[in-house]
Amino acid sequence: CRASSLCVPTVAMLPEQLQNVEAAVLAMHREPSRAAECDRFLQQFSRSEEAWSGALQLLGSVHPECRLASGAMLHLKARRDASSLASVDALALLSRCLEALSGTARTLRAQLTVAAAHLASRALAGPEGLPALPAFAALPPAQRVELLGSLPLAWPPERLRTSLPAVLALLTSLVDTEAAAPLSVAACAAAWQPLGADLTDLGALVRPLALALRPHGGDRDAQAEEWPAEAAAEALCGALEVAAFPPSASATELSRSLLTSLSDLASLALPHAATAAAASSAAASAADASGAVAAAAVAAAAF
Repeated sequence: CRASSLCVPTVAMLPEQLQNVEAAVLAMHREPSRAAECDRFLQQFSRSEEAWSGALQLLGSVHPECRLASGAMLHLKARRDASSLASVDALALLSRCLEALSGTARTLRAQLTVAAAHLASRALAGPEGLPALPAFAALPPAQRVELLGSLPLAWPPERLRTSLPAVLALLTSLVDTEAAAPLSVAACAAAWQPLGADLTDLGALVRPLALALRPHGGDRDAQAEEWPAEAAAEALCGALEVAAFPPSASATELSRSLLTSLSDLASLALPHAATAAAASSAAASAADASGAVAAAAVAAAAF
């Protein structure tokens, strides 16, 4: 590699070595009698230095089994070994994983995204450094959102809390704030909210999250696996920082729709005890004034 370029920090595999790995993956899937043997070989290979470059090379295989195996291998190796890499080496691998994300199938993309999150935790001082990476900037907005949502899986919480405002600002820049949040956005908000995001922190994200709770944004049948309402409810319930909702009789007309949606989804977003409290509170006659104000603020921003 040229001195100015990032190089994958591993010994390149010989063609015959790569063929052996590819053959083992195919045999594991197609020859049940050899599955255990091949699995042991692949586990051993994943612990070698060659596994970084080998897994990246397998991404170009014509066999879908090998491409999926390469994603699983990169995920496992990044989770296990990224912390032992030099930061410049982790950065080179991160760039390669990001470059491989575009155009990949959902399962493989999920594996690569988590691998990239672990590599980023070693390569970067903080998530704020992601937009400066050409490979990150070249990704479609939805895939950038998916990566942001995976960072809490890989980074220590204490490193991410100081980055919360910057990440939420970046997420907001990638979102259509006039439309219901898609699953990737709702999941990203739900992943970051426990780090301390309240309604003020969510800011312009409140509206698309609230819209995702409405019938056109929360219909599981219509959206199949892309159902955002559960994740949106989780993010909003956490941001409200209340275990119960005010009674609907005391809520303004603007807030009633949101309160109804959150109450319907409470069992998905809150622990059992909190869910029971929410259901009881919704039927009670006495209002928690501060809770009603908070709920009305959400609804006003959303509707």
